[in-house]
Amino acid sequence: MMSTRRLLGLTPGLLLCATPSHAQDTETPLDLGEIVIEALRTGATESAIPGTVQVVEAEDIQAQARAGKTLSTILSDLVPGLAPANGTIGGASQTLRGRTTQILIDGVARTSELRGFDRELALIPTASIERIEVVKGSTARFGNGATGGIINIVTKKAGEEDGRTTLDTKLSFQTRNDSSLGYGTTFTHDRRIGDLGLRLELSAEHSGLSFDGSGQRIPSDPLVGQGDDQDADRYSLGLAADWATGVHEFDFRLDAYRFEQDIDVFANYDTTPVSVSDRAYTGQPVTDEGLSAKFTYTNSAFALGELEVSAFATDVSRRSAFSEPSVVNNLFYSDGPGSTAQDPDAQSELFTSTQGLNVTVRSPADWAGRNATLTWGIDIGHDDVEQELLNGTDIIAPMSQENLAAFAQLGMSLGDRWEISGGLRAERFWLSVSDFTRPDAVFLAGGTRLAFPALEVIGGDFSYDAVVGNLGAVFEASPTVDIYGGFSQGFSIPDVGAFTRRALASNPLLPGQTVSYAHIGPDAQIVDTWEIGTRYRGDAFSFDLSAYYSTSNEGTVFDSSTNQISQQKERIWGAEFVADYRLRDDWDIGTNLAYVEGEFDDDGDGRVDSWLPNSRIPSTFTAGLFTDRRFANGLILSGEIIYAGGRDKSGHPELDDITTVNVSGSYPVGAGRLTVGVTNLFDSTQLNPTASSVREDPDVLVRDEGRRIAISYAVTF
Repeated sequence: MMSTRRLLGLTPGLLLCATPSHAQDTETPLDLGEIVIEALRTGATESAIPGTVQVVEAEDIQAQARAGKTLSTILSDLVPGLAPANGTIGGASQTLRGRTTQILIDGVARTSELRGFDRELALIPTASIERIEVVKGSTARFGNGATGGIINIVTKKAGEEDGRTTLDTKLSFQTRNDSSLGYGTTFTHDRRIGDLGLRLELSAEHSGLSFDGSGQRIPSDPLVGQGDDQDADRYSLGLAADWATGVHEFDFRLDAYRFEQDIDVFANYDTTPVSVSDRAYTGQPVTDEGLSAKFTYTNSAFALGELEVSAFATDVSRRSAFSEPSVVNNLFYSDGPGSTAQDPDAQSELFTSTQGLNVTVRSPADWAGRNATLTWGIDIGHDDVEQELLNGTDIIAPMSQENLAAFAQLGMSLGDRWEISGGLRAERFWLSVSDFTRPDAVFLAGGTRLAFPALEVIGGDFSYDAVVGNLGAVFEASPTVDIYGGFSQGFSIPDVGAFTRRALASNPLLPGQTVSYAHIGPDAQIVDTWEIGTRYRGDAFSFDLSAYYSTSNEGTVFDSSTNQISQQKERIWGAEFVADYRLRDDWDIGTNLAYVEGEFDDDGDGRVDSWLPNSRIPSTFTAGLFTDRRFANGLILSGEIIYAGGRDKSGHPELDDITTVNVSGSYPVGAGRLTVGVTNLFDSTQLNPTASSVREDPDVLVRDEGRRIAISYAVTF
């Protein structure tokens, strides 16, 4: 049985992850106690949280990855409210409750929120993951970005066993084409030398081409510059160390990775769905490489309580794919003033670096009530962002940002049944935007190419302020039933770099004009979320049911027809349900359901009366049904049905339903375990709803991958 489910009926904190079971043994589960949710920073366990939190454990992630699923697909299948994965290395349109998701690794964002390609879920090796915490709803626990929630990937520390080594190999292929072959190897080693723990992680992986259920090849760049996971190589190195003495604990982690995708032909956007063309790709490979480090010091006997200090630094460079002029890529860079020909170097590279310091103190607060704890601290950060063409020409205004935040969160018990929590976070940003010249560009309209002269964008120094809060309560109606509710706020400064990249003058055809960032820059977005729910935990049956409503006056929408971003009033509502039932000691079933819908003020008249675009809500209703069965001889069989309902709202293209059946089995062989998994068992030919929602005008439809078979063998010694 999967590790999250081992605790169901034994501890109240892990009831929300109704997902397929993939245990590596059939031993009697142990009561391991409730997990502290690191993404909340308060030391709170799940049963005391007045909202929806899900925890997906390493065992489940590894089992599903060995069965052939990507991390973004694993999460979208298991986490109701998270949009289906789009099938690429980017996270375009994979929203959480219709809004942006802040993806963190050990509480740190790998790239700046000022400008990002959102590739984190495709680049972190699953062998590095201890668990993933998903905190839903708007929140500001880690600052800017989490208007829909937080996905915090907690990495592994050094193991308790000295000299523990794991070797994991995997092979995958599609039955319709030999060129779909993918393979990879992961090596991990843990060692302890007295109080010092060390962990080494190495991985190398190659992915083949991708084909739909009818055998048609899916383009290597279906979403215009986003890149894909086809014909790609990725390498990663992870080093972790921890040392403890008395009340002091030190943790360090260093990660380095490189990803490269070779594209052989351009995509053809004149077909429906998008297909591969007969034109050879002329750009450079898609790449992504980064280096990150984090150091954490913890003192459990600090004078004011428990102290945690973390310092981090990241450095990432990302290259997008080269895209031809097309009905989708209708604004591109020319090769000179007055020319309408595309610059052969019009392929962008993004460079981001971040540094920061987080200080968190958890202090007893007996003055406030029984079992009260006050969590407080400060966050300091610095970001540098640049994006250039291959020849070094800036295509966004180079910028840097400083931020300083102070926060406080109080949690306490009222009587024997009530848990109350509330807090505030105040943050200030100092943004420095450099002057730059947006290069000569061409706008393609109805087959006509219009030359847009270079535009001077005047920068400056700007500041943003945000003060947000939260308040919630959990009522223990009985030993098995909790009722919870709360209000929370999150804030986001939308993609600042994108606003400068798409800068246009009042008459873009006239040369010699200027535009000021002060007039085109976005407003900070604050999102208010209300949520109520109940969770039940029994010996054999557990469920969680919640409903939410969120609003914002500065919602962000991308219009693919004009290539512009706008902000306006919006509201989103939805409900989620997860359940798990143990039929018997060796057989479990589970389900999850989610509904989300939203509207916005499309015409700026102050009334929220138009449906949000598909790029924000690619599927209104999603559902999953899971089962697994464990046998005395060590065999584990698992199956799941994943459904994403279509969306048909006025003013937006219609999206079809999609249903995928996945099965897997694992069996002990020799000293290890052999796993065979099949995704899209029936080789269905269908469209990927999230990828097909990224661009609406023109409507670009993208196929979903057909049947894929994965075979893996893992051994620990």
